[in-house]
Amino acid sequence: MLLHLVAEFDLQRDVVPWLAARGWAAALDTSENSSALYIVNVERNGKIIYTWKGNQRNTHIGLYDLQTKQNEHLYTFERDLHIISSSVNNERTLLAVSFRQYTEEERVSQLLQSVSKYLTLLIEIHPINNVRVLKAVDSCVRVQFLYPVEGRNTSTESHLLLISEDKCELIFCQCLLF
Repeated sequence: MLLHLVAEFDLQRDVVPWLAARGWAAALDTSENSSALYIVNVERNGKIIYTWKGNQRNTHIGLYDLQTKQNEHLYTFERDLHIISSSVNNERTLLAVSFRQYTEEERVSQLLQSVSKYLTLLIEIHPINNVRVLKAVDSCVRVQFLYPVEGRNTSTESHLLLISEDKCELIFCQCLLF
């Protein structure tokens, strides 16, 4: 007997038609070698966070729900960013995002300034868009909201895990309450 695997999620099948219907896919390069549309995280509840570049090279973040087969637009950055990691809390009110601040060309022009290479933000996406800088560092930071276990007492607190790597070593791990 052979094992037959079937993909539950495919960016081309599950996201691109949704983007096209909203006019966001006009400038989207959907070839396999493109970094214009990619997955940045799979949450504990199975929801998939992905990012894509818009018509003006804006960077968008979306969420796909495997259960309902629905997409949701979470946030737009009005610049071209390389997002490293992203996570949304269970209530979809807070979005944590870690990204590379500059492209290599921009980094060369910024050499005289002492600016961190990576930035990690906490964004309030509902009801208002407050943005807080959590960390600005020269090493990659991964973010992950910690979801409550099903059936347990749930609180309105959101717990966010930040993991920073410096030279392939884990240098800290902290939980924050919001």
